[in-house]
Amino acid sequence: MNSLAETHGDNAIFLLVNVRTLADAKKYKEDKKLHSDKMIHCAARPPAEYGLKYIPHKTLIDKSGKVVKNFDGVNLASDVAGLV
Repeated sequence: MNSLAETHGDNAIFLLVNVRTLADAKKYKEDKKLHSDKMIHCAARPPAEYGLKYIPHKTLIDKSGKVVKNFDGVNLASDVAGLV
């Protein structure tokens, strides 16, 4: 994730949402060594429209706000490169 954010962070927003608490988000960031300043870490419960099934749940949203991929078949490396 660090390398994706560093490579594409000027053209994409990387938002990591922890569904528990902000403290859990900070711990996850430390545990996974996610150090890129081009990632935003937060805590919130996603809207029901995203259909949260499993964690990690990956959703790709294009610049117009349209959900391009949601959970199934998401390959971050190729999908992000294809969107930017």
